[in-house]
Amino acid sequence: MKKTEIILKEGYPFVIVTGIIFFISLLFRFDAIWQIGYFALFAFMVYFFLNPERIPDETGDDVIISPADGEIIEIIETQEKFFTNKEMIKISIRLGLLDNHIQRSPIEGILKENKYIHGEFLALSNEKASELNEQNRTLFENEKFSVVTNQIAGFITRRIVSFREEGHIKLSERYGMIIFGSQVDLYIPKETTLKVIVGENVKAGESLIGFVR
Repeated sequence: MKKTEIILKEGYPFVIVTGIIFFISLLFRFDAIWQIGYFALFAFMVYFFLNPERIPDETGDDVIISPADGEIIEIIETQEKFFTNKEMIKISIRLGLLDNHIQRSPIEGILKENKYIHGEFLALSNEKASELNEQNRTLFENEKFSVVTNQIAGFITRRIVSFREEGHIKLSERYGMIIFGSQVDLYIPKETTLKVIVGENVKAGESLIGFVR
C-alpha cells in the first residue's frame, strides 16, 4: 500500500482526539498550564505520525539500508530461525520516543513473506521480550541474498501495522509501523561489509547499513 499522506491515517484518531481536547481547553478557558499541556500532547501526536520522505544514502542491488529509526544497541552473529535457518548478522535497533516509527524496506527486491505473531508486551529490558512479545517478521529477497526484519512490540506498544502485502518493493519503501514502539531486529548476510557500529543512530530508508560482498 502506498503511503503518501503527510500524517499517516493510523494517527488520525490520536491527532483528532488530542486536538479536540486542546480546543475544549481553549473554549472553556482552562488554566494556562492545562492548555499548554494539552497543546503539547496534540503537537506530539502530529509529530509522531508524520510521514516524511526519505532518500537512501546509497542505492544498488548490493546495498542494505536501515529499516528503522533509532539507536543500534547490538550487533551479533546468530542463527536466523524465522525463515532462512542461516547464520546471519543480527542488528538490533531500539526506537526512541521521538524517532519516526515507520519501517522501510532495507533492500530493493521482493517482500516474500510476513509472519505476524501474537504475543506478550514485556518491557524490552527483559531478555525474553524479543522471543515472547508481539512481533511481525518479514522476509525480503533479491536475486543475490535475503534479509529479514522483525518488528517487536514493547510494554507500551500495543499495535504493529503492516502497509504492504507480498510483492515487489522498492528500496526504502514503507512497509509497516510499530505504534509507540519499540525495537526492530535486522538479519543480514554474514558476507555484509558493515558501515555501522553499536551506539550509532540510524534513519529508516536513509542510513547505509552495509554492502553485501
